[in-house]
Amino acid sequence: MDNAWIIAFYKETDPVKRQELLKANTGDGESEKDKYRKQLWIARYGKRKPVKDEFMRCLMEMKYLAEGTTVDLGGKRRKQGAKIAATLGLSESLLQEKVYEEILLQELQNVFLKFIEVSRGGRAFTSLVFGMGQMSEEGVTKKIAQQISTIAFRAPHLLHMEKEFALLQEAALEAFRQIYPNREHFLKK
Repeated sequence: MDNAWIIAFYKETDPVKRQELLKANTGDGESEKDKYRKQLWIARYGKRKPVKDEFMRCLMEMKYLAEGTTVDLGGKRRKQGAKIAATLGLSESLLQEKVYEEILLQELQNVFLKFIEVSRGGRAFTSLVFGMGQMSEEGVTKKIAQQISTIAFRAPHLLHMEKEFALLQEAALEAFRQIYPNREHFLKK
């Protein structure tokens, strides 16, 4: 089996190009892995042409949960965390299957790669006070590490859901290591 398309599929952050790769390399006699890839594709982008990225939306919700108040009256924030985990496909019953867990880990790494790409490309993210000047590459790396730490580590800790988000944390680490080797010390785990 040709694994080159799988590597390209998970490195690609453009949803349209990813969809083309998926369609071109999976067919009717698809494997269990291909079925999971398609299932996660639909969960992330929907059934039609990719317009929105639900997994990216979940990362932003995690960020807002972590940055908001720490008071959780009635367990509303924890319920929202459980909903995010379900949207990301992190349900315990699905993770029992190792093949699914492997495919989900790759998909979550791709979400973090997209997050890093969008962050690095945003002028508001990389500029200094009032858009005057640009941050150094080291400064951008630290800022991205801080954002990923908030999403993948601080939010699950505040929600007391570290176990539920363990795969998300692993994906965040792997994506960060891929883009910023030898910079893992910037992450606050």
